[in-house]
Amino acid sequence: MSAKETASQEENREWNVSIGILAYNEAGKIGKALETLFEQSLFKDAKKVKSIEVVVVPNGCTDDTAAIARSTLEKLTTCCPHPSIRWRVCEIEKPGKCNAWNHYVGKFSDANADYLFLMDADIHFLDSDTLEQMLTTLAAAPEAWVAVDTPIKDVALKTKKNLIEWLSSWLSKSSQDSGPPGLCGQLYCARAEKLRRIRLPVAMQGEDGFLATMIRTACFTTPDMSERIIRAPGARHVFEAYTDLSRMVRHERWIVLCNTIDWFLCRYLAENCSPQLDAGTLIECRNQENPLWLHDIIRSGVAQAGWWVIPHWAVFRRLRSLRHKPLLKAILISPVAIAAFLADLIVCFFANQELKSGGGMGYWGKTQRLS
Repeated sequence: MSAKETASQEENREWNVSIGILAYNEAGKIGKALETLFEQSLFKDAKKVKSIEVVVVPNGCTDDTAAIARSTLEKLTTCCPHPSIRWRVCEIEKPGKCNAWNHYVGKFSDANADYLFLMDADIHFLDSDTLEQMLTTLAAAPEAWVAVDTPIKDVALKTKKNLIEWLSSWLSKSSQDSGPPGLCGQLYCARAEKLRRIRLPVAMQGEDGFLATMIRTACFTTPDMSERIIRAPGARHVFEAYTDLSRMVRHERWIVLCNTIDWFLCRYLAENCSPQLDAGTLIECRNQENPLWLHDIIRSGVAQAGWWVIPHWAVFRRLRSLRHKPLLKAILISPVAIAAFLADLIVCFFANQELKSGGGMGYWGKTQRLS
């Protein structure tokens, strides 16, 4: 069967959908997130979606996230027009998004689901058809594993921005315009059978970049194929931006540390995986043997790197983004890009010192909730 015939067949059948919401101490925001979720067109029309389940996974919460999720879902499902909708709140004692992700994808989600949505508990939607656009875009592209939308910072919607808000919006927009779409962990839609091949190290924070690599390489069993991640046109969600300069700097340092540790881990998996042993299977085994096995990878990577640990592509990411822009636009924004590069250089220096001093592992405990 050709790819076109496969896509046509997929588009013409009904789907079972599971939506996983991973939450850590989001008592103040999860109610609004669920309300905007139930305003999505998927919850109003059963022509394409045969069944929907919503699974909230509070992990290590010390507030009322789980209780608010339960009461909100009880209210929303009572008046939801979709004829087949289910919900559950599955609490996990141990905090950590990757651990919660493994539980949802591998254990909590409906085994009969055709598509899985992963969603953060502190976002809301700009358009009522965002999830529908993501789902139909993915169904029409049989070579793709995941469909993403466009994340919009709340400050980008303001008509008047101060300097920090403008800089925050520019940094976000420049990263989105740089090459093929990446994976934003705040919201994405995936083929269930593909995502269930993947496991994440339970000690990892900031899973977006690593998860994207697992998808593009089919768990390190094929060459990198960027077309496995596609963007749904017209699909958008809004998230809260950091507008405090100190938090922005901490967040950027956290991103650099995540990128560096992803780099260490990907090198390890590339050396140890094959078509006979994919990365999902290897990671699951390592998680069971020692939940902190990633720390050994970090120590080894730092020891082998010498005095400078941060990969060069992480240092020069702002300047590299200019290559994907039209020449005139690249020239016009180059002063801002250079300024951002110089700021990155300072951030990378302190991140490098953090890793060299052995603080890269302890860092997760201090800033793991900045993602």
